[in-house]
Amino acid sequence: MRSIHRIVAFFAMLFTLYLGVTGSLLQLTDLAALLSHAPANSPTIEAIHEGTNGPGNFVVISPSDYTAPSLPAGFDYDGALAAVVAAARAAAADAPISYIELRVEDSVPVGRVKAGKRIIWFSALTGAAARAPAVPPNGEPRSPPALRAELKSFHRLQWFGDKNLWINASIGVALFGQICTGLILYFKLLRDRARLERSGLFWLAGGWWRSIHRGVAIVASVFLMVVAITGVWLSIDSLCLGLYNAKLAATPGSGGPFAGIRADVSAPLSDAELPSMMHTTLAAYQRLVPGASVKILRLRYFAGMPQGVIVGGGEDTDQFVFNASTGSRASEYEADYPLTGFPLGWQIHETIKKITEGIILVSPAAGWICLPDSRWRFSPCPE
Repeated sequence: MRSIHRIVAFFAMLFTLYLGVTGSLLQLTDLAALLSHAPANSPTIEAIHEGTNGPGNFVVISPSDYTAPSLPAGFDYDGALAAVVAAARAAAADAPISYIELRVEDSVPVGRVKAGKRIIWFSALTGAAARAPAVPPNGEPRSPPALRAELKSFHRLQWFGDKNLWINASIGVALFGQICTGLILYFKLLRDRARLERSGLFWLAGGWWRSIHRGVAIVASVFLMVVAITGVWLSIDSLCLGLYNAKLAATPGSGGPFAGIRADVSAPLSDAELPSMMHTTLAAYQRLVPGASVKILRLRYFAGMPQGVIVGGGEDTDQFVFNASTGSRASEYEADYPLTGFPLGWQIHETIKKITEGIILVSPAAGWICLPDSRWRFSPCPE
């Protein structure tokens, strides 16, 4: 066992050191932004948010929305929806409406409607035509900044190409094997020491370097085990994504690479169902985040599911997606959603990414996962 441990350690050492250094630099970049209370629209915070709210055809929140104003207290949602729908039908009578959105632009509540291929803006108070903002929300985060993108690319060994991401997975498996063999050796020694009535978990033997190595390895093994398992998972996900996109690129009529996260899977909205969808969404949101303000309310169909999307959450702006028929929370991956290339879907991939980055805290008492927000304050777990 000791020979296996040493052989695995020898071959894994250089790659593990490389991953450790690049991963630490990546984390330090994120920590510097978080601990300095960087604004939500700063490049690094934007990059941290990248992908967390779903793929490009699912996400509604954009970088500017984190600092956008909320709809006013006591806002007349029914009146605003009726005014915007009537104005949209008058402006684009024959065009199918993909989504209707209520938000604030230039301190005025407005409606944003996608009718056919057009995006039209109206006053949410009067239904009059409104001018589109100079920089309209694009519905998805901007590209991550060069520094973080480069560090992430180096860390993932992506410069070998997506088809060679198996290298990352192999390193993770080797690291996991190194940890397992090391723990087996440790517990064998612990058992032998117990027979000699020496019950301490740490001891000095074989010189200072060996003693320090043994003590640090035992404490670090728990964290390294998590990093190794989640790192292998993410690298396999990324490898599958690369192979899936290569297959799409070679298949005529498939939509090309990333088709699943770019495809328009909307369906036309009917006027009669909009009030019910809105009320169900607002009620579900208030049950989940009581008293929280609303920055954006969007009604849509996504892959056959009627959805209400709210950007809000009080102090910590976030995106909340609900099934507008049942009021239940909709995830970033459902059975009818288009394939993204990740074997178990987008939601699990993003959750594993948060675990390996260390920004998920588990509350044993509540049994819920709690995430720190962009200002490094920890949001309370749902009750």
